[in-house]
Formats: sequence, C-alpha cells, structure tokens
Amino acid sequence: MAQLQSTSIAAPGFYGLNTQESSITLASGFALEATNCVIDKYGRLGARNGWLYRTVGSTSVNLKGIHEFIDNAGATTYSSWGDNKVYTGYSTLTEQTPIINAVTSVAVPITADNWQAVNLSDHAYMFQRGHEPLIQTAGVVGRLEDHAHASGSAPQANTVLSAYGRLWAADITGDNHTVHFSDLVITNGGGGRWGGIGSSGVLDIATAWTRGGDSIVALGAFNGYLIIFCKNSIVIYGDTDANNNYLTPTTLRLVEVIEGVGCIARDSVQNTGTDIFFLSNSGVRSLSRVIQEKSTPVGDISINVRDDITAAVADESYDDIKSVYSPLHAFYLLSFPTSQQVYCFDTRGKLENGASRVTRWKGITHRGMIATQAGKLLFGQVNGIAEYSTYLDSGSTYRMLYYTNYFDFDQPTTTKILKSIGITLIGGSGQIFTIKTGTDYTDQYRSYNASVKQTTIAEYGITGDYSEYGPSASEAGYLITWDAGGVSPNTWSAETTGVASVEGNAEFAGGGGTDRIKLSVGGSGSVVQLGFETQISGDEVSIQKFDLYIKQGRVI
Repeated sequence: MAQLQSTSIAAPGFYGLNTQESSITLASGFALEATNCVIDKYGRLGARNGWLYRTVGSTSVNLKGIHEFIDNAGATTYSSWGDNKVYTGYSTLTEQTPIINAVTSVAVPITADNWQAVNLSDHAYMFQRGHEPLIQTAGVVGRLEDHAHASGSAPQANTVLSAYGRLWAADITGDNHTVHFSDLVITNGGGGRWGGIGSSGVLDIATAWTRGGDSIVALGAFNGYLIIFCKNSIVIYGDTDANNNYLTPTTLRLVEVIEGVGCIARDSVQNTGTDIFFLSNSGVRSLSRVIQEKSTPVGDISINVRDDITAAVADESYDDIKSVYSPLHAFYLLSFPTSQQVYCFDTRGKLENGASRVTRWKGITHRGMIATQAGKLLFGQVNGIAEYSTYLDSGSTYRMLYYTNYFDFDQPTTTKILKSIGITLIGGSGQIFTIKTGTDYTDQYRSYNASVKQTTIAEYGITGDYSEYGPSASEAGYLITWDAGGVSPNTWSAETTGVASVEGNAEFAGGGGTDRIKLSVGGSGSVVQLGFETQISGDEVSIQKFDLYIKQGRVI
C-alpha cells in the first residue's frame, strides 16, 4: 500500500504574484493569483482593507485627485478636484470654483482634472497643462497671479515639484524641454515669483539629451539631486557648491543622463524616502536600481508581473494612472481606473531577481490617492473622500483569491492522488471560504466549502469560545459541515458533500485567533494546484499555512 506523503506551504503567497515564469518551476511561496490581498508585516497573505467614506452629505462630486496642505501653524486643509471643479474640506466639501480673475473679473476656465499639487512654506500650489496655476491659503483657493506675493508669470506647466526651497515646473504646451524654477522661499513669496524675479529662472535640458530629443513627464528630488523624468530617459542635475543646503541654479551641473528608461505617467512617481518608484514603458522601476544598473532589465521591480502591467497600461490614459506610497502600510499602489485594478508592491524588501512582492486588487474605483502625514490613506471617490479602512468597500463585500503555482512533489512522472488538505487561518471568526484543487493544468477545479468556527478571542482564556491556550473540553471534536449549494453566496460551487474537522487554538499571531481546518479532498494528476477563495465581509483573514496529503499512484 502506498504511504501517505505530505507537503507544506508555510507562508502561502509570501513571494507575491508571479505570472511571468513557468508555473511548475516557481518556488512554493509564489502565487499565480493573489487578488484583493496584501502581504502583511508577518509575511502572511491576508485580505486588504476596504474603504469607507469620510465625506458626508456630498453626492456626485466624482473626485479625481486630493491634496493635503498643512500650514505653518500646523492646521490641515484638504483640496480636491473633479468634474472641472475644485473643492476644499474633508468631511464636507466646499466648492471653490468658479475662480475669478481679480483683474478682468472673468472666471478662470477649468477644462480638465489633472492638477498636481504641492506645498511650499505656508501655501499649496496647483498646476496642470494649459491652465493658470492656483494657490491655496487658509482654506481658500485662488489664482496664483492674483496673490499678494506673486510676481512675474508662472508657467502653465503640467508637473510641479517643491524641493530645495523653491518650486520647479515643466511640461508646457509647445515646450517639453524647459524646467522653470521659482524664487527661493526665503525671499517673501518665493513660490509666487517667476520669470527672472529674484533667483527664479529656467533650465533648458534639450542639450542634455543624447539621442536628439525627448519630453519631460515628471520631476523628482532624491539625495540632493534634481531628477527630471523624461519619456525615454532620466536627466539628473546636482549642485557644485557643497556648502549649500539647497540647489543653486547658477551652480547646477549635469550629473548623469540615463538613456533607455524613462517615465510615462506623471502621477506614478513616488518618493519612498530611500528610493523613487515610477512607471516606465516596460514596468515599474526603482530609481536607485536604475542609477546602479543603468537600463538593464533587472531594475524592473514589476518583472514578475510585467506582461500584466503592460496590458493594463495599454488600456489606460497616462494621465489617469495614479499612485501612492504609504509608509504606514509599507506599500506602493499603482492604479489603473479603466480596468478597476490596483497593483500593490510591498516595499519591505526585494526578491532575489530585484522584484518587489506584488499582489493585485480588483474592482477598485479609486481615482486620486494620497498618504497623509498622520498615516491615513485617502482616495478620491464618486461621492467624496474615502479612507483605506475596515474590511468592506463602502459597506459592500469583496472577493479575496489566492492560488498556488503548480507543484509535483519533485516527482514529475508519477500520479498524485489527493487525500486531504489542512489550512491554518488567522482571524475571520465564522468566515466561510472555499478550497480549490486542480490537477494537470486544468481550469476545472474541485471546490470544497468550509467555515471557521465562530469565536470570541480571549487574551488569557477568561471569556469567549477560545483562549490563548486552546479550545475548551466542550469544543473537543467540534465539527463543521458543508454541502453543495448550501453556502452563501450561492454562486459558490461544491462538487463534494461531507464533513470537515476543526482543530482550534486561538493564540497571539498578530491579531485574531488561529484555526486549523482539515478536510478530505479528491482528484489525481501529475501536478497539483491549490486555491483559496472567500468573501471579505467585515473581518480580517490571513492564510498562515497549507498542508497537502497525497498518495503516490502509477508512473506516467
């Protein structure tokens, strides 16, 4: 009689998605599907948070962007935009449009929602191509040129950067090679002084390009350098005066031009403190890796999902691609609103091939995204500002999916007969879920539905169904049942009817109790794949471990 063999996946999905390489050669920590998941700080694959409206009483504002402004007194004000309008406020939005030209008394025309906003000293500034720049002071948005500190003419630029004591702006209609910079902030109203006033001026980078031409897309600041992201190259400027704590335009020098890699989407650029992430025409890149390796493919941190990213980009307007970096959650989010998906890149470390661990969120309707100084992650939504919070999407459930790669127990020429599966879950009291098994690369999966025991976690075993030290005597041998067509929602399927046993032991594991659920399964094949699906409906769920038990069959 063939003996029972087992294999374990101790940290399912720990390496994130990998849809590029052959699934049979992948390590067991990779996933072929990791939807609406994050990799938490314990290395577990768990459900992402949902989102909750923080704006009340507003309807159909359809926000496309948000900005946080903190003035010199520490007061916080939010500005947002959508439907060719500008708003201020958080729980209640106050429309700031139409904005009136103080000289002509005519409304300033706003025909697009692609503002980029930055802070400098005690003001916030908003720029977009073909539009007069705006300024926010004390919760009021107005035309920059009407401000008391304004001098000269600010460029109608599409990208703006606040760094080294001044504003830097570029990408103007008819001029994609000039960077304009304002006067220093130590001069009264530095962000409003342009066109040669004070130390303001221009930097023409056309002579820096080595292949005849390019166009500026975005600006960044990193390690004391000015980073100019163009479509097909990156131009880096530094300061020859080591005694300055800011860049002086008269002493700027060209440090490096990196050809063959550039940025295609302005709002994909995010400074993580130790690096800058941005979207190139071949995937998400890390600036520090690009500087080290120039244009080699290894610098692509999205290399494990490159084709998926490329396909998402092809369906999207570059202006609509948004991103955010959250220090609190240690991830970089890249949003594609047309396909309603977000790629979540973990920033805690890199894999051996230089890639970041990545998961994918689906059904996402966010537009603008920001991480506040207080650590909140905010989104622009159709009815106002929403926060990354709870485990519901504005009160609605969402689906979490995880599928392993295919594996063959290092015996590719023998048939494996599936006998049972053990899964260790954290959290999700009463959570209903489905285990999927597939063999020989089929898309026809066997489905087995089960649920976590309803529990109230007690830290020291004083109250609740579970204590830190395991189930009570009355819970020994507890059984859960499941049957085909009997699990809500009724779209779930099950091909087998039976009983699964539960081995419960609530414990400290970063939040929530730990349940081990073991169930009998069937099927056979030379390679095996496991899947996990559940509807997230308010509770946190993380997968700690998979155990698969098989018997060896005949040699193929």
